[in-house]
Amino acid sequence: MQIRYVFLALVIVAPLMTAGNAAAQGTPAQREGCEGDAFKFCSNYIPFVHAIENCLYRNMRNLTPACRYQMQGGASRRR
Repeated sequence: MQIRYVFLALVIVAPLMTAGNAAAQGTPAQREGCEGDAFKFCSNYIPFVHAIENCLYRNMRNLTPACRYQMQGGASRRR
């Protein structure tokens, strides 16, 4: 169970955030959106944050809509 939380903190959240240490914790939406996909597609890259981020981007077509939305910037992205 502890590995799961470490994974979330280091692997899912950090790559999705670019605004510094305070933001590195991410949001509940980011964690919820990508947790399952990260385990499904990228678990073999734990604990390498950049490798997991790259893995999620490589699997963009296979990601759930919620994770794809978060990987593309989530609510902070405006067109």
